[in-house]
Amino acid sequence: MLIAEHFILIATDPNTGLPAWPRRSQRAEPLAAAALLLELAALQRLSLRDAQLHADATLPLSNQLLNEALREVAMHPVSAHSAVRLVERRLGRVTQKLMDGLFQRDILHRTASRWLPWPRMRYPLRSAQARNEAVLHLQRAAAESDDMHGLALLVLVDVVGLLPAHFKAREHEAAMQRLLALSQVDAQRNETRKVIAALRAALLVD
Repeated sequence: MLIAEHFILIATDPNTGLPAWPRRSQRAEPLAAAALLLELAALQRLSLRDAQLHADATLPLSNQLLNEALREVAMHPVSAHSAVRLVERRLGRVTQKLMDGLFQRDILHRTASRWLPWPRMRYPLRSAQARNEAVLHLQRAAAESDDMHGLALLVLVDVVGLLPAHFKAREHEAAMQRLLALSQVDAQRNETRKVIAALRAALLVD
């Protein structure tokens, strides 16, 4: 399952099917775009040189959204912040596309919000097992230093203020240590961590 899909399962209210996180200033679309870029970083398709992201698009990926995001960033080097905005703008409605994908796999329901004055789709949880697996993956990431998928998921969940809801005190401290270690982008020991750190910084600026 994609990092973005794990994030959606964790950050969406299971009953209402709507985004549910404390930091409401964080919009869903940049987060979804950043999640695709974090996936590309975990797949070692992005590198960071001179504060610019460089993409390796020589071989296609099996996921359409990832391919589209990779193709956009591969056009020319861009900063992490610009890459997030570029993917958000060019792919369009990334969150809905991801949720529709989860609906088609019977992980989410899809219903229209009839009580709102404008049309809006809701995606209540259908598979509790899938959400539990996403939360378990998040929790394991606090202790698994080489899990780049988990580290990226920690970044997203922390940015929206949901980290304390899924960790006890000691585990929360360990998770925060992993995240704080990303504070200095150039100090990271490999390219994947550098890209994750740069994307985290871009999200925190917003």
